[in-house]
Amino acid sequence: MAFQVATTGTSVAVELSGWDRAMNRRRRVEFDTEGISEVSVADRSSLEIMIDHRALGCGTHNGSKRPGRRRIGTMLGRGVPGKQFWAARKGPCSSQLVVLDLVGHEFVRAVLDVEEPESFLASIAEALDRT
Repeated sequence: MAFQVATTGTSVAVELSGWDRAMNRRRRVEFDTEGISEVSVADRSSLEIMIDHRALGCGTHNGSKRPGRRRIGTMLGRGVPGKQFWAARKGPCSSQLVVLDLVGHEFVRAVLDVEEPESFLASIAEALDRT
């Protein structure tokens, strides 16, 4: 596995490894719960059509022309004013991804592919209630 997503009491962390670490020039991306303004679950297809390209590295990541691709790293696109961090495995357009809207971070949004989106959403909501 090239990335892992984990929650702690105060943050959500994405650990990158292997080629993803090299391509993104970072080992870990962490989002403090204090900086998360909203958490939701959305269909992959509705999120991917807004991606225009990757901010770092090589490869074409046009989401409307290439749906369901593996997307890990900083993405730029329409509808979101700023950088988005994606950590999503290759998968069907109907799959559910967790969306974190962020405040005070280098990224304005994080889109994460997790095993059980609804339980992950609940754990983040619980952490947000504690802050």
